[in-house]
Amino acid sequence: MSALSRRHSLCALAGGAWALVAAAEGVLRMPGPPVFAGQQPFFQGDLARLALQKAGRPEALQLLTMPTWPRQVRELRDGHVDFAPLPAHAEAYAEFGLRRVDFPIRRGLLGLRRLVCRRERLAELEALPDLAALKALRLGYGAEWVDRPLLEGLGFRTQPTRNTDHLYAALLAGECDYLSRGVNEIGPELAHYDPEGRQLAAPAQRLLWYPLDDCYFVPERNGRLHEALTLGLQRALQDGSYQRLFRRHYAAVIELLTKARVWTVEGYPPPAGLPRASFDLLRHWPAA
Repeated sequence: MSALSRRHSLCALAGGAWALVAAAEGVLRMPGPPVFAGQQPFFQGDLARLALQKAGRPEALQLLTMPTWPRQVRELRDGHVDFAPLPAHAEAYAEFGLRRVDFPIRRGLLGLRRLVCRRERLAELEALPDLAALKALRLGYGAEWVDRPLLEGLGFRTQPTRNTDHLYAALLAGECDYLSRGVNEIGPELAHYDPEGRQLAAPAQRLLWYPLDDCYFVPERNGRLHEALTLGLQRALQDGSYQRLFRRHYAAVIELLTKARVWTVEGYPPPAGLPRASFDLLRHWPAA
């Protein structure tokens, strides 16, 4: 059994007591990136470290692999992690006793989506005249993703599936026409699911945007951590260290924004309780 497996076993046995042990040892635990992207830069982790530093919290941050957000929510509720970056729709987690830090982690970057299709359909997607033409195609989407009903209500034809592996399998099998993936996700995913670059493609000149992002969520019982993250994030935004960290991770995204055509999905509201002005990615780095 690996060290990580042993740790999860201990978590299952000890429950909330394990959270107290980790805190006493000066370690905060947060879900990290998927297994196959484990060696990739992880902005959510680096930003959490920056926020804790700005708030004067000395704890080390440990990232644990938990590939789906429902799993992360359960682990957070049960005290096996201390906080987690999750889609900002707080109503989805109301029954789990979680409290949102009201700061979009990437200022709306999660809502900036690149399209992925089978390579033989690349020219077709690049030639689409408008968003209505895209909505006529079948979008592969996670069945449990909290905004799927919202997108369907806005006219998107979704083909639900279970997880990222199944999304790409459905695309390759022709069960859907395209995927909509975060601009920060697409590089590691294409390298993983199409390492030779022969089957999949991503139109470079077509981007979607709507006000969506992750926020950090903390159990309601840990008000001090919630307060520290809130304070640290605001300080980082005000003193420019947030912007510098963002540029270090996402310089290629900023360059892409200056070249691509961005279709804004009208009618997609920001998550309840978060002002649209806080999703200011396109204000900082507008498309050409």
